Amino acid sequence: MITRVPALSALPISRGATGAYAVGSLANGVFSTVPTVLLLYFCTETLGIPPAWAAIILFVPKAWAIFWDPFVGSWSDRTRSRFGRRRPFLFAGAIGLPLAFAALFAAPVAGTVNGFLWASGCYFLLATFYSLFAVPYSAVPAEITPDAGGRGRLVGWRMTASMVGVLAGAGVAPALVAYYGGGRTGYAAMGLVVAAACLIAMIGPIAMLRRHDLATPVERGPAERGSRPQEGLVAQLRLAMANAGFRRLACAFLLQLTAVGAVSAAAPYLVTGAFGRPERDIGLALGAMLLATILSAPFWSRLGRRFGERRMLVVAALGYAAAAMVVGGAAWLHAPWGIAIACFVSAGAPFAGLQVMPFTLAAHIAHAESAGRRAGGESGIEGVFTGIWTSTEKLGLALGPALTALILSLTGKAGAAVAGFVAFVPALLALASLFFLVPSRRGRS
Repeated sequence: MITRVPALSALPISRGATGAYAVGSLANGVFSTVPTVLLLYFCTETLGIPPAWAAIILFVPKAWAIFWDPFVGSWSDRTRSRFGRRRPFLFAGAIGLPLAFAALFAAPVAGTVNGFLWASGCYFLLATFYSLFAVPYSAVPAEITPDAGGRGRLVGWRMTASMVGVLAGAGVAPALVAYYGGGRTGYAAMGLVVAAACLIAMIGPIAMLRRHDLATPVERGPAERGSRPQEGLVAQLRLAMANAGFRRLACAFLLQLTAVGAVSAAAPYLVTGAFGRPERDIGLALGAMLLATILSAPFWSRLGRRFGERRMLVVAALGYAAAAMVVGGAAWLHAPWGIAIACFVSAGAPFAGLQVMPFTLAAHIAHAESAGRRAGGESGIEGVFTGIWTSTEKLGLALGPALTALILSLTGKAGAAVAGFVAFVPALLALASLFFLVPSRRGRS
């Protein structure tokens, strides 16, 4: 007897299932944000690694993800097991990712060479396990429902949870470091606490996909046996990148995330240098910004459904460019701390738009392409699209801190130089992303 699991589109997505899925983004947000915000500072100020060497630590794992993420996406697309095609990867990531994160900030050694070897090795493992979880996880909205509104809501809740994770990573994590006494001891304690909390959050989507994972045939039926053989990774990558709308969106997203990464990595130096505040206020500044992000994310989701996601992404990019100039200008002028906090808050709302809108657009594109393939008797390639997308995200979040590290290396951490960098470079990157968005207005909005 042939036993089949219904297609995902035939299974209702309840509020409980949506919440269980979305809570996984808490871990994603934390694990992607803490290194972006704290790793450069941890390497240079705590481990004593030169900024140029620290830039290598930040960049190499993200460059590796350019190749690793699409491979993981293709691998999960083609996986057929009793546990589904996404859950085995989520389970592996949920085990390895917290362990690598805790080890990264519990360095038993310091200094240029030893600190570099430890931090680079742990961060490379962290990036590898992150992909095993994040790529299959992020592919789910594109395949779970044929309804664009349903996908938008699922992505909206996921990104809201992700912003809570980002807030925890940027705001709570530095506070934990200070609470546990700072230095290597403070960072090690923070790593353990955050890793344990994120492990709990990662259980949610694994449990949710027990019912909703797509490829869980107990036995291959005639349709499966008679279907065309699946393409290899290279062929699948070509199919995904042949989509002009996806190419333009990915290029815009890369520039936008580079801008975000540059501002996030520079923030600790602005707070302690230009604004003259203690390290504990790093979390306050970034926490205020990300609280505004969390509060505004649901509104961006509604605005996208009403006015078009692409149009609202243009608005978000313009808003973030203006906000970066405001933050950098306030740092240049050594503005009072209250004004500085208000400037960080001003960057929160457009940052939410730079998260919700691109991910929703990417899910629409992946669903449309994969639905057409399934209609022709072929397998969907949501994972490949997602792998390319997450590798783009990671590259942007690596390029931004790398640019910041370069400025620090060239200027010796001069406050005025960092302020000028934040005022102009991220704004120019956000504005440059419009080049890839405006011409595509003829396409889907």
